[in-house]
Amino acid sequence: MTIQVLRVPTVPNCPVDEAGEQSFGLLSLRRNSRLDFVENGEFDPAIAVYDDNYQNSQAHSPKFQDHMRSVLDLLKRQLPAGSKLVEVGCGKGDFLELAIADGHFLAYGYDATYEGSNSRIEKRYLDGTDRIEADLVVLRHVLEHIQRPHEFLELLGKVFGDALVYVEVPSFDWILANQTFFDITYEHVNYFSTTALARLFSGKVRAQGCLFEEQYQYAIASLGEVSPSFGEAYRNESWETMDFDALFPDLTSRIHAISTTLKASSRVFIWGAATKGCMFLMHYLNHGGSRSRVAFAVDINPAKAGKFLPGSLVPIHSPETFFSEVTNDDLLLISNPNYAAEIQQQLTQKGLSGLRVECL
Repeated sequence: MTIQVLRVPTVPNCPVDEAGEQSFGLLSLRRNSRLDFVENGEFDPAIAVYDDNYQNSQAHSPKFQDHMRSVLDLLKRQLPAGSKLVEVGCGKGDFLELAIADGHFLAYGYDATYEGSNSRIEKRYLDGTDRIEADLVVLRHVLEHIQRPHEFLELLGKVFGDALVYVEVPSFDWILANQTFFDITYEHVNYFSTTALARLFSGKVRAQGCLFEEQYQYAIASLGEVSPSFGEAYRNESWETMDFDALFPDLTSRIHAISTTLKASSRVFIWGAATKGCMFLMHYLNHGGSRSRVAFAVDINPAKAGKFLPGSLVPIHSPETFFSEVTNDDLLLISNPNYAAEIQQQLTQKGLSGLRVECL
């Protein structure tokens, strides 16, 4: 087996200026056989910096808004009206604003990268000195970013007591089944199988399932059920290093297939200037793809327009710019198939039904 260590952008969701400083880190996956849990064994939290440039909001998409509403409905079935919900790592506040407007929960949040002015959101991290009453703690796409996730859950147990916790993370099972190699990224130090997520709580979960066309998974459990045995297994020697190419045997052939679809006169655009788009372009260029054929990335988040994807330095533009420049001779790659329908609807409205479109 050939063990690979990849050099990748540390925070794909931080678009950069063309001449701006970029941060790279090493990525080497390893698996704990006792936990069925995978992590980046080369992860260094000091270089995965989340600041005001971090742009992970997906709330501009109707599809993602529907997803957030489905999560809120799920949580409302767990607890009565008037219960206190605290979202830790609430990002730009998209889900929390939805919960506040709905009114079922008394909703509050914490995030050091928050940019708004809602008084219910504190722009800071929690620490071991905090003591906060809550009925439900929400961790949406937080736990995959935090090294030794069991220790973070233990910290939350000190802060919130035995409150319920809702954990939502990407599904590593789905990533492997769909060969989405571009979902492996530096800022995600952890990769959870369904088994690993349940083992964080000794299997004592109130509810567990999949969301967002199975790309995401969730578990609802008590913070009082965080498993001591998870930490014991994490600290032992039950680790094996994983070969990236063996995990994703389709990588080279998929990139080659996309390259061969390009006509001599055509360009390629990629819709989605977040993790998937950033990491795909890195692999595309590393495997011989032509940078000169990549026009730019498209993103509906206006905060990204005019900047560049880390690593490849492919420019990012708005959908309006894309529609003014694209022709039916070009190729559009959609980085997340969950958004294909809403993108295709826009293409039809703009008279681009003949444009070649492929989902990654």
